[in-house]
Amino acid sequence: MTRLHYFLGRGRAETTRWMLAVSQIAFENVPVNTPEALATLRATGKLPFDQMPLLEIDGLNLSQSTAMIRYLARRGDYYGETDADALWCDMIAGAVADFAETAMQAAFQPTKESALATLRGRFEKFGPRFEARLAENNSGFCVGTRLTFADVVLAEALTGYLDWAPDILADTPLLAALHDRVLNAPGIARYLHSEQRYPMAGNDYVIDVARVLQRALPTHLPDPNRFVPV
Repeated sequence: MTRLHYFLGRGRAETTRWMLAVSQIAFENVPVNTPEALATLRATGKLPFDQMPLLEIDGLNLSQSTAMIRYLARRGDYYGETDADALWCDMIAGAVADFAETAMQAAFQPTKESALATLRGRFEKFGPRFEARLAENNSGFCVGTRLTFADVVLAEALTGYLDWAPDILADTPLLAALHDRVLNAPGIARYLHSEQRYPMAGNDYVIDVARVLQRALPTHLPDPNRFVPV
């Protein structure tokens, strides 16, 4: 059984979940929700860099989200048809990683207003460039003429932005169409409507992460040092 170990939320594991879903690979979310659970996982020796998420698949222990995504892309034939396609997939995925970070950090911001301002500013930088790539490729996809992992990771990142700003794709119709196309892929549509899909991150997620890692909370939350060992 394929198992994905992570906190009780989407975070850095979510693109891996989408890649598993589009490949229609059944998997189990293994929540790491206490310091003791993290210590137990560390004791297995399965975390080569002492970091989560951890994906157990095909007898392998995969660390680093980007490596997981590319492994699943090769495994499921989502890397394009040519070396040039693969290069474009890697370039787009690299840009998406920078773009997506802002949405992943939004729940840690002191107010919704500050999170939205940061998200909109980041989208103003990246959104038109992703739109231009889709126009240049002129197939409805980021690369080539069929779905690749570049489309999947971009759509997942866009979902993170749309959670906070539902109107953010109003001026990028090609991005909006790509987002809809990926969300309607059979495996992804099924995952998004399943109990495996975690809700949008909020204070509960922020607190869970701090508790597991025994680190300080953002200073706008009450008693920010409550989980820091004395």
